[in-house]
Amino acid sequence: MNNHLTLELKTPEGNLAESIQAIWYAKAHLAGEQWLACDGATGVIFPVTGEVLLDDESLAHPYVFQQTSTHASKLSFSKGAQFCGIRFNPTVLPELKRNDHPLIATPSLCAIAESLQDNASLAAFVALISRHFTNNKNINQSNKHSKHLIRNLIELTPLETAYQLAPLSQRQLERQVKDQCGVTPKYFERIYRVKLAKQAIKDNPEMSFADIALECGFADQPHLIKEFKAIMHITPAKYRKLLKDSQTKQTKLILR
Repeated sequence: MNNHLTLELKTPEGNLAESIQAIWYAKAHLAGEQWLACDGATGVIFPVTGEVLLDDESLAHPYVFQQTSTHASKLSFSKGAQFCGIRFNPTVLPELKRNDHPLIATPSLCAIAESLQDNASLAAFVALISRHFTNNKNINQSNKHSKHLIRNLIELTPLETAYQLAPLSQRQLERQVKDQCGVTPKYFERIYRVKLAKQAIKDNPEMSFADIALECGFADQPHLIKEFKAIMHITPAKYRKLLKDSQTKQTKLILR
């Protein structure tokens, strides 16, 4: 939560976890903006009330698909806005589309959006989504090798090692990941290395950027800065300052 926005997040389990990495609901107390981290995944956003913009483009009712995220995105919102979303695991959305999964059918998405107008909450949203995932038998497993490769990259397995752990050739894997996600395995590796550095900056406020670069697998500090800015649209120093400023504001609020 920041001073402008309350964000509730559900990490799915069971059948849902096979396809969805997060389900979230947000309510704005004041007009503001928040940066969405890049993770190479796709999603659906449901604007419920108020105005919501993604990278300065208004999100229209009843829902909007998010394409594969390759860099951080700016989410802006009006006072009192309510909005929620689904974050799919990488490779999943194309798989659901190929199999005509009921969740992403237009009538299903419109019905979810209509129900949220009457009852917008995380619990209600999770229930609306869950009814479409009683089993996964209609989802084929043609992307299982891509999923395995990306899972290894998420766990920061070096790319060459991740290729060696897969039963397909490097060229086949590159083609599959590119077709299913719109980005290459190499780009996924970049995304998750930056994500690790972002967490390291958050967890270790006084750690030098040179040490963070070394710990997170960058060649050196300039390499960290270049990659961080390309993916996050902000420098590591600016990100650290924003974290410190946010913590100072929260401390002042507690002391009042």
